Amino acid sequence: MKYYSLILLCFLSCLACKKQDRRKVVDDTKTSTEALSEQKTVAIADLPILIDSTSIIIHPIGNYIKSKNRSDYFKSSSYESDSFSTVNHTRNQIRGLMSNIKFQHIDSNALKPLTDKKICISSMNFLREVFEATAQGYFLYLVYDKDTNVDGVLNYKDLESLYMSNLDGTAFRKLSPDNQDLKQWKIIIEAKKLYFKSIEDSDKNGEFDNKDTLHYFYLDLNAINSQVTEYYPI
Repeated sequence: MKYYSLILLCFLSCLACKKQDRRKVVDDTKTSTEALSEQKTVAIADLPILIDSTSIIIHPIGNYIKSKNRSDYFKSSSYESDSFSTVNHTRNQIRGLMSNIKFQHIDSNALKPLTDKKICISSMNFLREVFEATAQGYFLYLVYDKDTNVDGVLNYKDLESLYMSNLDGTAFRKLSPDNQDLKQWKIIIEAKKLYFKSIEDSDKNGEFDNKDTLHYFYLDLNAINSQVTEYYPI
């Protein structure tokens, strides 16, 4: 019986090891930039999405890598699709691998890009509860903005950052600190505050583990142009 218990303990230990965050943080901006510039991609726009109960239309832009084996098709960095769709969306969220987003007012034909920077957006979230409570329209974005593992691709293997913009895509800005990985965010609508936490590779070993530091922040959503504040619950 003790023998089988020992085997079970070893098995559970292996599982725990596999769940550890193995992403590497390489402090080499020059190498990262060069690797990204060499990647050959083609930008393809998704069909427009009207944000319900607003006058804003969203045009998601996806990065596609040309297939090496089939020259007549394009291969998405996330999956292949015969419809060339780059995102999935619900009423308040758009998910996919987006290189940019263009905004359009329903009464205009003008398209305004969210950013001119090379980034990868994995999620775009409309804060509807805040919009209904304060009439202030905001989007939150989960973004990979730096090739932190220097593999030449911006994706889930890099550090994730939290960004924000107004409803029309203006005032796009980063909320989480550089070189920290976003772990969680939430809205407390009664307080009209956004809370989030991130982790810093404080021992500078290039990995995230229990020796690193968690940071906690909040943003007042009731005040225009409010600044992120770090707080210390522990």
